[in-house]
Amino acid sequence: MQKPSIFSNKYDEQMKKRKRIKIIFIVTAVLVLLIIVSGILGNMLFGHNSAEKSKSKVQVKQSNKVNNTKINNSKKIQDSKEKDNINKEYLLKLSNGKEVKLLYNVVNNEKQYIGVMPKETKYTISPSKKSIALLENDTQKLILIDINGTSKEITKLQYVSSKGDIFKRENILKLNPNYIWCDEPKFLDDDNIVYISQLPWFNKSNTKYLWKYNISNNIHENNLPNMGEVSGKKIEYGNITSEGLEVLVDGVKNTIITKK
Repeated sequence: MQKPSIFSNKYDEQMKKRKRIKIIFIVTAVLVLLIIVSGILGNMLFGHNSAEKSKSKVQVKQSNKVNNTKINNSKKIQDSKEKDNINKEYLLKLSNGKEVKLLYNVVNNEKQYIGVMPKETKYTISPSKKSIALLENDTQKLILIDINGTSKEITKLQYVSSKGDIFKRENILKLNPNYIWCDEPKFLDDDNIVYISQLPWFNKSNTKYLWKYNISNNIHENNLPNMGEVSGKKIEYGNITSEGLEVLVDGVKNTIITKK
């Protein structure tokens, strides 16, 4: 803008106009500058907030991931425990053609027997829960099964009298199906099983005797150590104590079968 002449009669008016233009220019420049600065500051603040939000989201995701991992691990442990507690079974086919289920579960990675099906099966579980002895009702065979489901017959197959006469189980049962050769097996401890029989007599139908079978030695005996023969019309088992098995003979609890 050309500077006005001081000799002009419009000098004062032109100077005032010039000042107004300068003021407007300065104000405009200041406003533009403020807008630019505020924009920069806004971007900086927005960027900071975005970073904080992003960081917060990452932390939340990481926290959720940790929590999910803990939940998943806990679920796996729980599922494993539930899987262990599910009853499992072996299927055993007996010599009489019938089938029984040997039920077991797993506790601390160890198998333990818990029962036999059907319920009417006569059986006994060892104190360690690692073995089952069961009776075939029709044949009166005594079967021993280990914790892996392997079975073997442990029946006393024959009786030899003091005269040397041999009486075989199957022959006696054919002649007299009501004869009790073996009944009511009961684990005394992990190595001994007691059971009831009419042996050694064949003409005393009202008298029963207590027999003991030793698993390690594969020996059946009715002349028990320190006790001799235990006999009566009715023999029942009581509790297993630290001394051995209580036996009720004709309703009288006066006999303890020792574990040795």
